[in-house]
Amino acid sequence: MKKCGRCGTELLNGQAVCPHCGKPQRQPRQVRCRYCGSVSSRGLEVCPSCGEPLRHDWLRPILVAAVVVVILGSIFLGGAWLSDRLATIRPAAALGTVQALVSDVPELVEVPTLTPSLTPSITPTPTHTPTPTHTPTQTPLPTLTPTPTHTPTPTETPTATPTETPLPTATRARPSATPTKPPTSTPTPQPTVVPPTLLEPEDRARYDGVKAIIKLSWQSRHTLEADECYQVRVRWTEGGAPAATQVCVQQTQWFVDASLYLRADQETDRVYYWTVRVARETTGDNGQASYTALSPLSAERSFFWR
Repeated sequence: MKKCGRCGTELLNGQAVCPHCGKPQRQPRQVRCRYCGSVSSRGLEVCPSCGEPLRHDWLRPILVAAVVVVILGSIFLGGAWLSDRLATIRPAAALGTVQALVSDVPELVEVPTLTPSLTPSITPTPTHTPTPTHTPTQTPLPTLTPTPTHTPTPTETPTATPTETPLPTATRARPSATPTKPPTSTPTPQPTVVPPTLLEPEDRARYDGVKAIIKLSWQSRHTLEADECYQVRVRWTEGGAPAATQVCVQQTQWFVDASLYLRADQETDRVYYWTVRVARETTGDNGQASYTALSPLSAERSFFWR
């Protein structure tokens, strides 16, 4: 398999850019078969489609280069010839010759005297000054004073005649019932199981390439019940924002999925953090699973995957 010349990362066939360091990769040149027309790698000697030998066309580049040279030479020579012809045209000399010929036969031809001007005076075209568009002055519209909302006059409420509070009768009041105690909030049960102990890999271990096998393993003194599992949580930084995934397994090990490769930002050196805890899995009425922690989180470790 082809490797990147800068960082050594293994590349898949057809990858034009290294996914690790971003270096553009050189693509193999291709040649077209003269018999069947299929395109194949330039390094092959036989066409993989028809089996005929591949002949490299060396005459065509030479012909193309010759045509380009001829065109450039023609442009250069033609430009030099045109420049020389323009230089021979002298308006002042031609005008003097005509006046000399006319002076010999003034009775036949009357040529007005022309004052030669070596530098033709170019009457500047008057620049059209656009007539400024009259910008209408926006007269500020008068601010509409909101019409005050007519507040209905409150209807006079007849003043209620205070009712006299009846005096308590002389009947002896019965003793009130035993006061009800406010309900005591049920404390949330705290995890009682000892958290798992992480075994491997060692903290800050390094892995390279998408085919790297990353095995996370741990040990626990707790024996799992049928509805209990080890909840593995992996977190990282992706696009500058925190991201995480978690799985629940019955074994004391889990292999990191290849889909997490290069998910962590390069600015963080592709670092991932992982922890494990014991949890109980329950399924709700909607069919979704939820987990209740039975132990605190284990110590957190990290690994680099580039």
